[in-house]
Amino acid sequence: MRVDLHRPAETRWQLSTAQQDAARELLAVYQRDLGLQPAVVAGMARPIVRADYWAEMEGIASAAGVPVDVVVTGNLYYDALKAVLVGCTAFAVDTPNGPLHARNLDWWSENDVLRRHTLETEFVGGPAGRFRTVGWPGFVGAFSGVAENRFAVTLNAVISDEPLQAAAPVVFALRQVLEEAENFEAVLHTLRTIPLASDSLLLLTGVREGEMVVIERTPTRAEVRRPENGAIFVTNDYRMLRTGLRGFESELQASACRRYDRASALVASQKPKDAAECFACLSDPEVRMGLTVQQMVFQAGTGLCAVK
Repeated sequence: MRVDLHRPAETRWQLSTAQQDAARELLAVYQRDLGLQPAVVAGMARPIVRADYWAEMEGIASAAGVPVDVVVTGNLYYDALKAVLVGCTAFAVDTPNGPLHARNLDWWSENDVLRRHTLETEFVGGPAGRFRTVGWPGFVGAFSGVAENRFAVTLNAVISDEPLQAAAPVVFALRQVLEEAENFEAVLHTLRTIPLASDSLLLLTGVREGEMVVIERTPTRAEVRRPENGAIFVTNDYRMLRTGLRGFESELQASACRRYDRASALVASQKPKDAAECFACLSDPEVRMGLTVQQMVFQAGTGLCAVK
């Protein structure tokens, strides 16, 4: 899929007939999962979503033949759900060509729709250059993205005791930095300081040795975790930020430490040198979960975007 940001926002997403069908199926699943009234969600979201992103969703709604409120609600699934059913295991390691950035996206979905409808999208015409995301038809934000010669970023779910805020949804904040940020340090500053609607763990990698961090976020607070021995790992729990809800556990959070420890051990025993070795770590039985829907490896220094 190719999205030209020079085009009018309503016409940027040229979905094929098959992609329109996929978008309708995905949006129906989101609606059943959330159990929220789309008009209510959209009404709350309208003041905090950028006008061009809103217009993109209007264009998708028109093409798919569904109300724009339904498309908006689907795009805000992560923030609205407060991250209970979304997980991940991700890590980054130094190489001579810059950090390799690997991640599993763990997300329960009805009828395996998220895996079946995975969509790689190339965006051109952005202020800072082209970039790629891994998402789904009808989804205009970013969970995972790489911008060649700039950075790569992925979102892991986490939950704190802070309530949702009337601030930028995380997936649109990531889309914005992919469009606008010129380098690793610029992204780090933005994602560390921008108010966000909900909690998140953000793995950010650049193009130079050591350019990799995990930004631990609540809507109002942030801590930055740095690599050790040329590698960094993240699952679904805070490691630096102190928050409440220690007694709350989903299946994803209950397994977070186990997955973190196993990924760390695998990388310590043999640090991956390429995408194939990263995928081997991601596919280890103690790292990959039954609800893993996407596996990917990025490398901003080379523009690598490999997806399984």
